[in-house]
Amino acid sequence: MEGSALGTAEPFTPHSFSFSALIINHDRDFHMNWAIDHIGFTVSNLDQAVDFFQDALNCEVVLRAGPYPDCGYIWPGEPSPEPATVNLAVLRYGDTHNIELLEYQNTRLDERPEPVRPCERGAAHFAIYVDDVPAALGRLLRHDGVRPLGAPMTEDGGPLEGLEWVYVATPWGLIIELLRWPLGMPYEQTTDARLIEPTGLHAHTH
Repeated sequence: MEGSALGTAEPFTPHSFSFSALIINHDRDFHMNWAIDHIGFTVSNLDQAVDFFQDALNCEVVLRAGPYPDCGYIWPGEPSPEPATVNLAVLRYGDTHNIELLEYQNTRLDERPEPVRPCERGAAHFAIYVDDVPAALGRLLRHDGVRPLGAPMTEDGGPLEGLEWVYVATPWGLIIELLRWPLGMPYEQTTDARLIEPTGLHAHTH
């Protein structure tokens, strides 16, 4: 279930996240349906991450697997799979996403002293739609080691006017965005395209 490295001009950072598929409609050239199956996050402690996703986000553990003797993928320019001991868990987040958590041990790469910041290449964040951003933030902050990256903000002007959001960091450095957007956002006045609404939730105005 791990993402594979694509041959690009510049290497990407592998420790952030992976998608199992990148196209989510019927492609006439491929004559097949593609869909996002899961989002994968590398974590420093699998048990800690599983506990957080269960307790803070009400995720359900579907399976755990490992240890595997290597990473499975072959990095461009190298002759064999990346060496490491890999353990993983796959969780279900409501009716919307499958989440894969991966812990790599005994790697030959030096551990970063600090997690990747949102502005760095290869960084990613996990965004969750909520009905009440401050209340959701308060709930996450009840868990040890969770840090807010500022206070909730509301976009003023531009195509995202009215969007309310805040970033938080988990104990191991995963960035989670809590957000709420109102009906009738300004971007809808300039295009027929529409963002997909979160399953089971409906955007609304206070």
